[in-house]
Amino acid sequence: MCGIVGFYYRDPARPVERSTIERMCRAIIHRGPDDEGMLLDGNLGMGMRRLSIIDVAGGHQPVFNEDGQVAVVFNGEIFNYPELRTDLEQRGHRFQTRCDTEALAHGYETWGDELPRRLNGMFAYSIWDARRRRLLIARDHIGVKPLYVYEDEEKIAWASEIKALLAAPSIEAELDERGLLDFLTFGYVPAPGSMFRRIRKLPAATQMVIDGRGLREETYWDVAFGGEERDAASWCEELRSLLDDSVRRQLMSDVPLGAFLSGGIDSSAIVATMRRLGVGHIATYSIGFGKEDKFHNELDKARIVSRAMETDHHEIVVEPDATELMAPLIWHLDEPFTDTSFLVTYLVSKLARDTVTVILSGVGGDELFAGYRRYLGPQIERLYGWVPRGLHRRVIRPLVERLPVDRGSRCKALCRYARGFLSEMERPAAARYQGYVDIFDGAEHEGLLAADLAATRRQHAGEQVAQWYRTAPAHDALNRMLYADLKTSLSESLLAFTDKMSMAVSLEARVPLLDYRLVELAARIPPALKLAPWGGMKRIFKAAVSDRLPKTILHRKKQGFGAPVGRWFRSSLRPMIDELLSHERIAQRGYFRPEAVRRLVDDHANQRADYSEHLLALLTFEIWHQTFLDRKAA
Repeated sequence: MCGIVGFYYRDPARPVERSTIERMCRAIIHRGPDDEGMLLDGNLGMGMRRLSIIDVAGGHQPVFNEDGQVAVVFNGEIFNYPELRTDLEQRGHRFQTRCDTEALAHGYETWGDELPRRLNGMFAYSIWDARRRRLLIARDHIGVKPLYVYEDEEKIAWASEIKALLAAPSIEAELDERGLLDFLTFGYVPAPGSMFRRIRKLPAATQMVIDGRGLREETYWDVAFGGEERDAASWCEELRSLLDDSVRRQLMSDVPLGAFLSGGIDSSAIVATMRRLGVGHIATYSIGFGKEDKFHNELDKARIVSRAMETDHHEIVVEPDATELMAPLIWHLDEPFTDTSFLVTYLVSKLARDTVTVILSGVGGDELFAGYRRYLGPQIERLYGWVPRGLHRRVIRPLVERLPVDRGSRCKALCRYARGFLSEMERPAAARYQGYVDIFDGAEHEGLLAADLAATRRQHAGEQVAQWYRTAPAHDALNRMLYADLKTSLSESLLAFTDKMSMAVSLEARVPLLDYRLVELAARIPPALKLAPWGGMKRIFKAAVSDRLPKTILHRKKQGFGAPVGRWFRSSLRPMIDELLSHERIAQRGYFRPEAVRRLVDDHANQRADYSEHLLALLTFEIWHQTFLDRKAA
């Protein structure tokens, strides 16, 4: 696990200075405290910071092929490395290390641009072909590892984190207003955008090639939905087999390894599979927020799994001083976020790092097997269609309008989706689905934004989720939703902050449920086996692991993995809100209407509505602005 950086001048006669790569590497030293390496070759410079996981002594980067003409810097792990090495050795390649990075150098010699299709892993890498003056940059199938690219008329730069790009000469931190509008819509910025002008995310499953023909990008993998009709038992057998193989591969490590354990189905299944595979000592880690916050507290469920699997269990109960945490965490994140799970992920990662260097996480199960309540939306629509039209206006609409919309409540998905469906029934399904996942909807945007930004919004639709829904390679609504989430919120929100918050404490997080083979399998499973007609979520996954988990875990209600910031905004974080979202500060920035922001603060404080996500969006944006644009120390 590492952080990588690179710098390339379009003018082949202009050399990259060593100090440029050194400064970029220094900005991400937390990603790799164990080692540093770099390559300078005329107009090309590459560097890395290493967290030693495989071949601790011999895995120094860059790694080269036999004649030193192919060089690689790499962030991540290649889990099918043993098979690749055997194949390449049979073809005559000679390996000098036990490190998986070396397979990329020899693999490029053998397969060229087809290399990423051969890999099973989480990765972001750059390969320099010195003989052909050719550069390849790639990101893994699902987007587990982040990669950012800066481009202008004279240079191209890339890095695992944006802060490394900003450390390079003549790359300035400037706000991209379209990125801000996307952030206010989704709570994160979908790829390929970012909050910074000229800086973009390389999308998942994308390879960028720079050579004499210029710069071009290609998508090397995508998921296809639909498949043969089979009985549930057959699907369960294949799912168990792939789950076992994915976890087995991702146990590869020369340093201590453990697992996050929230007490939910996904993390519990990972731990149970580790035990099934014969792992002797299993260290598990959980976090809670005290008895007064039952919605966010899953410690009792995690203890049940720990006892059943006989793990070495560690837990922490916190009421953190988020005032002190916010600024450094936003610095690590590079961009603002509204999913409060980033706080929880950081805190439990910090706990785990005391005893392990690698952690397995259950991230991704909900997006593969329909574990969120919003996926129930199409069922609500079908039920609504069966109701006689005369009852719509007289009975259904008045009832729905009285539903609670407190976004901290268990029924928030059903309530919000139902309201949105009734108010915008004539809109296409894609727009309805995006309307559910929006933070600030259209009317809220218009009321919040200052005049100039509102004019920009009218030119920039910001409908990435709807676009992925419309173009999904699936015919049914559920799989369209799953595809849209796979391409947006999973890679650029959930996986992004999982990577950044774990790497903030130099911890490598692996996600066995997102082995691309499991993603492909989940896409082929019929929708009715993922989401039961009566609303049972993750039906097939629960069936597949039913013999591995305690029944109380299999049949428990879903809880959110996040922090109770809504409560904090009314208590410990209220002074911070009043300071950073004051009338004077908002007016000075000029992005938002001060009276609109004050209305959100007051309504939330007086419990007239739950504006947790809205306020967290505004708060993290202000902290991000101070950290990166005003250049205040995090």
